[in-house]
Amino acid sequence: MPALKSYRRLTKRRIAAIVVFAAVAIVACSLSGCSRKPPGKSREAAAPQIDFAGLDTEGLQYFRDYLRFDTTNPPSNTAAAIAYLKQILDREGIQTQTFESKPGMVTLVAKLPGPPNIKPFMLMSHADVVPAVARDWSHPPFAADLDGGFVWGRGAIDNKAHGIMALMTMLAIKRAGAKLKRGVEMMVNPDEEAGGENGAQWMVENHWDAIAPEFGVNEGGSGTQGWLGSRGTTFRIAVAEKRVMWLRLIAHGTSGHGSMPNPDNPNTILIEGLSRVLENPPAYRIVPVIARAFDAMSSRMDFPASFELSHIGWPFMMDAALKGPLSSYTVQALIRDTISPTMLNAGFKVNVIPSTSEAGIDCRLLPDTNPDEFVTGLKHLLGPRIQVEFIQKPDLAPESPASGEAWDAINDVVARDFRDEAPLVVPSLMAGGTDSRFLRLKGAPSYGFVPIVISQSEAARIHGVDERLSVDNLDRGIRATYDLTMELCRANQ
Repeated sequence: MPALKSYRRLTKRRIAAIVVFAAVAIVACSLSGCSRKPPGKSREAAAPQIDFAGLDTEGLQYFRDYLRFDTTNPPSNTAAAIAYLKQILDREGIQTQTFESKPGMVTLVAKLPGPPNIKPFMLMSHADVVPAVARDWSHPPFAADLDGGFVWGRGAIDNKAHGIMALMTMLAIKRAGAKLKRGVEMMVNPDEEAGGENGAQWMVENHWDAIAPEFGVNEGGSGTQGWLGSRGTTFRIAVAEKRVMWLRLIAHGTSGHGSMPNPDNPNTILIEGLSRVLENPPAYRIVPVIARAFDAMSSRMDFPASFELSHIGWPFMMDAALKGPLSSYTVQALIRDTISPTMLNAGFKVNVIPSTSEAGIDCRLLPDTNPDEFVTGLKHLLGPRIQVEFIQKPDLAPESPASGEAWDAINDVVARDFRDEAPLVVPSLMAGGTDSRFLRLKGAPSYGFVPIVISQSEAARIHGVDERLSVDNLDRGIRATYDLTMELCRANQ
């Protein structure tokens, strides 16, 4: 028994010693900082403190002012709008340069420098907008009315909001005095809506040394709730685009009196040729980037759509999907080459058969389509009486990788800043063309990512009537653009 009591006393002393040692260790560790996360692991700990409420209020005013500049293309006169943005940046002490390709067509480049041996990250947008017929709008297209929580105006989504998100990011970083491991640059171009020849293309071909980014973000992707009937919000990040090919079709014939129809009417020749083209559309096919997106989305869809998308390459599965999740014409534009007659021009008087008839067609080719073979097939359908001329030839821009530093950062920011949306990020293909292709042609990956969430009905306003963007989307876009830029460019503290 004495031995047992002695053992118990010894055990109690050991326990007490362990408790005291643990307490001392905890206090010492807290004082020395060993309980903190390793440097660089926590973005929030190292990030400068930003007054986003104030930044959002300021950004809203700049956004409305920017929308009030009529930068309709044609003529794409962006000089006054660019001067407005430039004076804001100049006032903050941010480096700016302007470049004019043609009178009134002005590009702005603003820079926050990083180490000279590391290429910068680019925030790219365009200042020009498509025309708007004011009488069709419920709010004047260049008044930037604030109504119902939305800012209404031509260019609200395409693409002036993205320019303001970049502007506010530049201001926030400059004001915070953030240290950068990679420089940040903002480029705002004219002429995007007419193909970019006098905007981004001109900059890349004539002033590449003034920009030369490692990678960049541009228009071309955002969040869509319930896309294809899926659950949650899908962020389709454009890593490639269909190739733009615009053609002019010309039919020559015999003019005469409208009361005496003749078999050589150029209008008839053109109409019959176009009918053959439209009656024989290109076949559907799934390119790899779209296959990857569909496969990722299938887990968020109900049967049978989930099965159809995850097995889209199986026999007869495409036919089933075209009646289900792929039934929308906007989606079908991503899985085939498309041909749209957009312009017709013939005649000068109703009772005169003209000698010439013309049409403009907008062709968008999948990335792996051979342009020469496509044109050969088109000419065969049109027939020998119709002449084909290029308005714009397709480029051969490569696809940006859906992996690596920029791609991972986009995924991180979407997961964090849009976590309430149950987001899914997928690589995607743009049906339309953007200025991103000019960066890609120079070997600089460019990603279509505007960090907003809009419904398909709101997206339909782009290039349409009553284009608008919610103030909430503008605020979220400013925050996410800042977060993305800091994730890619902030130096470890």
